Amino acid sequence: MRTPPKNIVTLDFETYYSADYTLSKPEYNTSHYIRDPQFKAHCCAIKINDEPCVCYEGDEIKTALKKIDWNTHALLAHNTAFDGFILSCHYGIVPMWYYDTLSMTRGLHNEVSRGKLDIIAQFYGLGEKHKGALENTKGKRALDDAAIERLMSYCVNDTELCYEVFKKQIEVYPADELALIDMTIRMFCDPVLRIDEQVARTALAEEMLERRATILRSGATEEELQSSDKFAAKLREAGIVPPTKISNATGVEIYAFAQTDPEFTDLLAHENLAVVRLIQARLAAKSTQAETRAFRLLQAGADGNRLPVGYNYFGAKTGRWSGTNKLNLQNLPRVVKKEPKPSDGLRRCILAPDKHVLVVTDSAQIEARVNAWLCEQNDLTARFAAGEDVYKHMASSIYSKPVDTITSNERFIGKTAVLGLGYGMGPHKFKTTLALGLAGPEIHLPLNECQRIVRMYRANNYKIAKAWKTLNTVLERMMAGQSGEVFGLLEYDPTTVWLPNGMGLHYPGLHKTATGEIRYKANNAWKKIYGGLLIENIVQALARIVIGEQMLATQNMLDDLKLRREETARVVLMTHDEIVTCVPERLADKVLSAQLDLMRVPPHNWGADIPLNAEGGYAINYSK
Repeated sequence: MRTPPKNIVTLDFETYYSADYTLSKPEYNTSHYIRDPQFKAHCCAIKINDEPCVCYEGDEIKTALKKIDWNTHALLAHNTAFDGFILSCHYGIVPMWYYDTLSMTRGLHNEVSRGKLDIIAQFYGLGEKHKGALENTKGKRALDDAAIERLMSYCVNDTELCYEVFKKQIEVYPADELALIDMTIRMFCDPVLRIDEQVARTALAEEMLERRATILRSGATEEELQSSDKFAAKLREAGIVPPTKISNATGVEIYAFAQTDPEFTDLLAHENLAVVRLIQARLAAKSTQAETRAFRLLQAGADGNRLPVGYNYFGAKTGRWSGTNKLNLQNLPRVVKKEPKPSDGLRRCILAPDKHVLVVTDSAQIEARVNAWLCEQNDLTARFAAGEDVYKHMASSIYSKPVDTITSNERFIGKTAVLGLGYGMGPHKFKTTLALGLAGPEIHLPLNECQRIVRMYRANNYKIAKAWKTLNTVLERMMAGQSGEVFGLLEYDPTTVWLPNGMGLHYPGLHKTATGEIRYKANNAWKKIYGGLLIENIVQALARIVIGEQMLATQNMLDDLKLRREETARVVLMTHDEIVTCVPERLADKVLSAQLDLMRVPPHNWGADIPLNAEGGYAINYSK
């Protein structure tokens, strides 16, 4: 594995913005803002190791940056994707290593900080950001002496705070996780992928049609979906009390119908299919996310530019990555047709550079495998290890038929049971999941049949079901201020379940409500937790550790390849269970084989007997 250099350059840019040219406008994401002709760096504060921080403006910035040997220095910033992209885009600088206190803060304090420098600096008792320095800079490309002096002082203070925060965090941060941060930032700041504009335009048209279809499936009109009052009435008709919140702007109670409101988006998991359709339709009506994503891809690839791949490291509670740069590359629709066409999905517009291919490998049923292993459901684990079709086996139990006579729809029901019922899903939600057809055909089963299948799953996988009760007991003990061990692998204390890589699942403020519901506080919002959800969090976190280790092992393998001039070999994309590399076409078969082998290797210091498997392929585009 590459090791980070000892020398660290901490820096912070302050840049021009205006009423129309700003990241708060929907038309600008980070990369487009920085690539825009209006971009201008007012100043840049630079701190090398423990030396005093110096702030530069104008042409002095380039001169100061070029004096640094970036082959022997790491870059550190708070939101390094922003400052690092400025370095690569405007100064041609790609450092040897990327550190990022925003990412590290998410990993250590994701429930209390929102990743903000001011909050984490005060949390550590290091000071706070200067106030008022940006007030008179909006819309001004040229700043007077007083304004630039205030801005430079602000910039220096931010840089010093960032470095002090880093010194605290680096003492406890796992080395593998630092390497994953570097890899994540590098995907954005040093991009290699191209965009096929014709395919992207076709995908844009199809996404617009899908938005309309989502609205039609709900049975509501676009007028009803657009109006909060009328949409609230539709929810009441479906038996749902519309969620509300207090407006930050007015202090008045309003409907909580935004895609960032958890009580609203939690309704996507409702047991009533009609409710789920309504929520999907409201999101489609109020958001042009699907069309925007296609537009963003076109925007990113304009003029032959490369696609900056933006992920939030530790974007989710479980450590999973999430999408950023106003372009979520984590959940691009998969191509499922036997004879795919160029219009089959946004994935196909993402291309490797000339004479290269994208090698795509994904970990087969990783969550189901980890869940079975963790709960010691040994019969299921053995079937995974033997390479048997566990979905057909589940369907065989459901329908009392031999495995070799299971139909495709029966297998899909078995698949949904294996992948969905392991976290305590009930019959109503199981019925809705099948009816939505999100990962296959729409299948409508009567409720009593879904009840029978759920009972059968829990009887067949009684150790998995027992684990939910075990974790309910763990939550009770945590609320009582106790510490202990669970599954012989994980330790817990009153606020945290500690993972084998040194990171944690944090549940601050655990308490039981008057109705018996257990809740914890996450960034000033209360969320519920119970045994089934806790096992889901744990399994997803463990699966994420596995994928993270495999990403690093894959990059190490690529680093050992003998490349020709103008060739690259990099991990360039990932999803929750998938690793995508860009490699020379001449090495595709070799890399595919090695990548599959690496994704079948369980963690080196825990879980050595998890039966992992992988599948994959390669093409000029992201077509899997």
